[in-house]
Formats: sequence, C-alpha cells, structure tokens
Amino acid sequence: MEILRRFMGRHTDIPEPTAMLRSSWYKNPFTRGSYTYDNILTPQYPNAREDLGKPLLDSAGNPRVLFAGEATNPQHYATVHGASETGYREAMRLLNISNKI
Repeated sequence: MEILRRFMGRHTDIPEPTAMLRSSWYKNPFTRGSYTYDNILTPQYPNAREDLGKPLLDSAGNPRVLFAGEATNPQHYATVHGASETGYREAMRLLNISNKI
C-alpha cells in the first residue's frame, strides 16, 4: 500500500484493503502456474477484463500505475500472446503520453 500511495501521489486517498485473496498456484505440482478462465459468473461482468486493464490515474488524470497481462486482454485471455498484446498496449499508452509532453 505504501508503494501504491507513493506512485499515486499524496492527493489521492487510497483506503486500506479489507480483505485479500491469494492463490497458491505455485504449490500445485501439476500446473506450477495459473491463468484466467471464464466461469458461470463471467456473463454478469462483461467488462471485467477491460476494467482490470484500466490504469490508475493521479489527481491530474494522468496514468500512474498501468496493468498488463493475459487477464486484462478481452479477446486472448489465458494465452501468451494475450499477455504480449497487453504489454504492447501499455507500452503504447506510455509512448502516447510522452509524445504529448
């Protein structure tokens, strides 16, 4: 939380979390990894992956913390190329910001 608050700036109020869910996928001897997947609740949250990919903005509206990874890709979740595409997406977001300065 300290690092997140530092990135977001002192004018952003970030509350302490009320709970945390942590996976232990690394202990599973059959997978040694994890990826996103659809479940029966997915239709109730049609924009969940897009929401996960939205950057956190500072008080001036500038992106301060960006998110990439296959879980943030609406078309190619659970894939390596989905993760790569989102890395490219966030790199382009940074380049577009730097071009405006």
